[in-house]
Amino acid sequence: MEVDQGLFPRLMVGAFALAILGFMVRGFGQLVVGSSTARLVATPVFILGVVCAVVGFVLSVLVKVGVLDTEER
Repeated sequence: MEVDQGLFPRLMVGAFALAILGFMVRGFGQLVVGSSTARLVATPVFILGVVCAVVGFVLSVLVKVGVLDTEER
């Protein structure tokens, strides 16, 4: 299986953007709907950001070990 090299930066930028978005959703949500509802709404965004970071890390380890190949653009 080959992995495109552009996938790693996209996953890491996506994880960073989702983390920032999660903080923004929670902050503005606290102003609008209250603390507990804001946490409930922001949690899936944070989880998606963590999943992106973990997938990027696991893929990079698999490429470094040699299980996966990277495809040049």
